[in-house]
Amino acid sequence: MALMPIYPMLSSPPEPELNPAQNDVVRRGLLSSGFSAILQMPTGSGKTWLAEQAIAAALERGQRAIYLTPLRALANELVGRWSTRFAGYQVGVFTGDYGQRQAYPVPFEQARLLIMTPERLDACTRNWRSHWGWLPEVGLLVVDELHLLGDRSRGPRLEGALMRARRLNPFLQLLGLSATMGNRAELADWLGGVHFGSSWQPIPIEWRVARYQRATDKPRILQQEVQRCIAGGGQSLVFVQSRRRAEALSAELRTAGVPAGHHHAGLDSTERQRLESDYRAGQLRALVSTGTLEMGLNLPARQVVLYDLQSFDGTDFVPLSVNTVWQRAGRAGRRGLDTRGEVVLIAPAWDRLSDRYAAGKFERIASGLCDGRALAEQVLAEVSSGLARTREQLDRNLQQSLAAHQRTLPPLNTVVRDMLDSGMLIEVQEQEARGPALRATRLGRIAVRQMLSPATVLSLAHSLQQEAAAQLTFLDLLMLCAQTDDCQPLIPVDFEELEELGGRLAKENSTLLSEGHQKIRERFGIAGRRLLAVIKTALVARAWTRVGCANLVADAFGCYAFEVRRLSESLERILTAAIAIVSPPTAKDSTPDAPPANVPTEEPEGIGVPTVRERVLALHAMVAHGVDEQVVTLTYIDGIGGTLARRLREAGISDIEELAQADASDLRTVRGVSSARAARWIHEAGEMIKTRSAFALREVGPGTETVAAGLRSATDPYRLRRALELQVRRHGRSFTVTGGLEPHRVTRHNEGLKCDCADFAKGHTCKHILAVRLHCKDADLAQ
Repeated sequence: MALMPIYPMLSSPPEPELNPAQNDVVRRGLLSSGFSAILQMPTGSGKTWLAEQAIAAALERGQRAIYLTPLRALANELVGRWSTRFAGYQVGVFTGDYGQRQAYPVPFEQARLLIMTPERLDACTRNWRSHWGWLPEVGLLVVDELHLLGDRSRGPRLEGALMRARRLNPFLQLLGLSATMGNRAELADWLGGVHFGSSWQPIPIEWRVARYQRATDKPRILQQEVQRCIAGGGQSLVFVQSRRRAEALSAELRTAGVPAGHHHAGLDSTERQRLESDYRAGQLRALVSTGTLEMGLNLPARQVVLYDLQSFDGTDFVPLSVNTVWQRAGRAGRRGLDTRGEVVLIAPAWDRLSDRYAAGKFERIASGLCDGRALAEQVLAEVSSGLARTREQLDRNLQQSLAAHQRTLPPLNTVVRDMLDSGMLIEVQEQEARGPALRATRLGRIAVRQMLSPATVLSLAHSLQQEAAAQLTFLDLLMLCAQTDDCQPLIPVDFEELEELGGRLAKENSTLLSEGHQKIRERFGIAGRRLLAVIKTALVARAWTRVGCANLVADAFGCYAFEVRRLSESLERILTAAIAIVSPPTAKDSTPDAPPANVPTEEPEGIGVPTVRERVLALHAMVAHGVDEQVVTLTYIDGIGGTLARRLREAGISDIEELAQADASDLRTVRGVSSARAARWIHEAGEMIKTRSAFALREVGPGTETVAAGLRSATDPYRLRRALELQVRRHGRSFTVTGGLEPHRVTRHNEGLKCDCADFAKGHTCKHILAVRLHCKDADLAQ
């Protein structure tokens, strides 16, 4: 049955400057039909311009419009541009960059055009009552990079947000944009809309594969390709798998005389913007990047080089998807400057899988709600928001999901039963109701409010509501947070760091790590590389609380200052949930018939060892403001937050006892502190130290020598464990080893096995050789 369009189709001829793809969209009236639509068009073919036309139409009709982008940098770029383009309408940006401590320049209620990340829309739909003043007025929702529905981490929350937005606003028109989807018709059918696809590109792209015999030849091949492009007047954009590789290769290019820089998420936004500006100005002729540049930003690259054709999926290194390769390839071709662009794939001579990329057969976008853990979070969000009160309503709501449309939605009763058993949901009998109603418990509401997965909150509750929780140190608490899936980023560990990491642990207090390796693995449910990363991440966060300088911490641990800042923000959110878990329920938190929260009994303040709640509260402030366990005691005083505590420390007052003994004149140089305020603080501190010591939170005792020694002795076992994860194929006297960052070739010689990797070149028995020896049933390794 054909549906009649809500708005009349455009009868005027398309503007002459439109390209063929834009012309088709406008001529068919896809933007003005009122139906939801999905536009699949190559990068650079004008999707954003089409979105602008749809936004303009919605604003002229008196409606609001939302533009979703996964990139904060692009959101901040668009708000500047669109504030001019849509002059007369308030344009607001809502990405989380402004945080909870600073009001948005344009509030939700005043913005007519709202530029936001999917996570921000998710939060709005979960807390829809607080946004009911503007949500029903939204007529258009543009979703840029719609293919992120298939992203394992961000996809389920985007899907949940779209489901709730469409339910809260049934007349909402959704416009999805992407260059890479293998099933746009299926996605359009899910949205009840239409779809359009075009292969037209403003600049033709030539694909080529540069092959190498040995992995150590790759840098030389890259230099040749980049120098050839530059010699012809072009610029090169190189994609790699890791940040370290981006830095190393850009340094090698500079050594070879190429003006090059590196770009990745470890750099702060100011530095990334400077690099992008230098590249656009031609001051940098090559830019080596991780996936941070594969979407959104338009850079003048004639050549795109994919140096790595593998990525880490959280468990193993796997070949890049066709979708990802084309997202990166779409950066090639400079409109107005070049008549063609080129994509160069650097691949081993024996690998023919790379030949498939040029065909552009995109993978199907599959719902992430097929994962029960992801579905559990959306179940909680639906119930906690009040959009589903019974199992029947919940089932009806989730039948609108992409997972249900694709017939991959897990059995809902199983998920609900698990949530009931875990204490995240309860069922209560309401008066005049036909059946029991679902309610989110206190733990469930904590997860929804902090936008954490149920597994994260359950993991924290399990550890913090035990009597043994009183023995947890600050490092232990940080490890409990770092081992959750919501902790970002997790700082990776290189093999060469193990001895240094062991040395650092020997100086730390930890109850958990003193239990031994087996119990640690059982408690966290993780082992090997991820466990080491959890330990290192916790050490980085602990160093941050002592130093308070992201640059110094980054230098000490071989990571990036931006990572340290992001980590502190992530841990602050998780610790906020931990505070709620260990705090007594309030009247607002009470849920009828809910099992009582097993909150550890509080001891009187200032007597004996600090309670779990006191330690978690202190750690939250320490992480939020980069202060140690002595400086944080200053925050006990009403009116002293983390910022003022740091200023007091800089003035020579490092804890509550020093404040009590200070003179008001000692605080005159502290910015933001009046004489009256200083006198009040000093008086309150004097009263408080009668019952609370400045050293109550200090941790003393032996370090974790057992674990430290185990790490220092893990040299060969670590390589061997990694070897167990690799795959080996034999070709006569040589072997292809895959499953790592890139494939490698191991060859048999009279003097033994040789590998083409850098680790072997340094004189080590690398994991690739160990994998081959395991494949060949080496008796020494079999033991």
